[in-house]
Amino acid sequence: MNGYEKNMFFEDRSNRFCCLPFQKLSYGLGHIFNDLCAAMWFSYTLFYLQVVLDMESTTAGMLLMIGQIVDSLATPAVGYCIDYTKHRRLWHLGGTIAVTIGFSLIFSLKPDSFTLSIILYYITGIFLFQIGWATVQISHLSIIPEISRSYKHSSDLTAIRYIASVCCNICVYSITLMILKNDETKDSIGPNDFYKFKEIAVSIIFIGLLSSMLFYCGLLGKYDQEYEPLLRDEIVDIEMVELHGMNQKHFLKQAIIYCVSIMYMCSRLFTTLNLIYMPLYIEERGSLNDIGKDRIRQTVASIPLTSYLTSFVTSLLLKCLVGIVSDKITYCFGSIIGLVTSIWIGVGLSTKTDLELYSIAALLGVTGSTTMVSSLCLTANFVKTNGIGGGMVYSFVTFTDKLISGSVVFIVQHLQCASRNSCPYFYKHALTFICASVSLIAILALISLHIKNRRGMHLLTTS
Repeated sequence: MNGYEKNMFFEDRSNRFCCLPFQKLSYGLGHIFNDLCAAMWFSYTLFYLQVVLDMESTTAGMLLMIGQIVDSLATPAVGYCIDYTKHRRLWHLGGTIAVTIGFSLIFSLKPDSFTLSIILYYITGIFLFQIGWATVQISHLSIIPEISRSYKHSSDLTAIRYIASVCCNICVYSITLMILKNDETKDSIGPNDFYKFKEIAVSIIFIGLLSSMLFYCGLLGKYDQEYEPLLRDEIVDIEMVELHGMNQKHFLKQAIIYCVSIMYMCSRLFTTLNLIYMPLYIEERGSLNDIGKDRIRQTVASIPLTSYLTSFVTSLLLKCLVGIVSDKITYCFGSIIGLVTSIWIGVGLSTKTDLELYSIAALLGVTGSTTMVSSLCLTANFVKTNGIGGGMVYSFVTFTDKLISGSVVFIVQHLQCASRNSCPYFYKHALTFICASVSLIAILALISLHIKNRRGMHLLTTS
């Protein structure tokens, strides 16, 4: 085991209180800019390109897919560079600058026609934004094993990170709701709302840059490099015990990392697809049932807001349950809720009231929170107990999510009918069948992980 692996695997006894509450709070601020941009990117970019800029659905889907492919390809490269140089916060700064420039380009132009040069302009902005986003994400995740001293600290940092993410989404949807509702014409959302979306983007950039500055200030300084090994009786989580006995293998040779990757991918894909297609589903539902334009304008922002308010409350509850309920049980509960919610959408919702729609939004928040926090906790356990660089592991785990989500969105957009009358329930069916399938895959991956862990424990007890 080399020096760096030793540093990642061993506890810092000489600096036991390296992760103080102020530093935990500062750590939570480090991904806020990314989370704000992600909320806008996944929830409204496709909606913005199609409805506000009047771009063809296939072209809009292609741009979103390009962004996800760039993000997925940049992720492993960034992870390797971060582990090689070990300058995590410096990489974070570079990624923040790229996110600022790229995100600004995406929402700053209103073209009259979509020529090749205009498409290349958007691709350039997307390239910068996604490379910067991947850099910030991986550098921020890889800081967890660096500054945490125990499983509880890793779980705390993961929960704080997710709570901050939920707050960012709430912030974006609140800003969107205020800006879009401030419309005297009461028309449906369209090209005239370009400057409103631009105003939302400027607000996001300002808040994100301020949070990043506070993050850098809060995590200044270096950590001691004298470590003592983890004691066996301190490894209290069963997954950590099972993984501890297999740390001699390269992480890509361990089946558990593939199970965890699929679980994380399903969690992200489920949430991402609902973020992207829920506004389009609301607009589709309104056009089919002659729902008031002002009602659509409100629900486009208030439904995602409800989802993330519920997610925020669930995150706080999960933080209180650390060490009481296992990550696998939490993930199973969230996946089942997601499956039920997808089926509910397919059965159909009442158009007289939006009560069912808000109920579904709340259940989506529970699903996203439980599956995301538990899958990230399992990943952090894997990194901590195997003595490897967190950058490469998190890169691998997030790679499948970004590549597959982009591909799925492109396929869905490509399958969209040229005429809405030909497939009036397109987005309803997309949310139902795809999200239900993702939930089933997540449950199967969890079962595989449980079986693998049981076998690992049996080998440890018999050796």
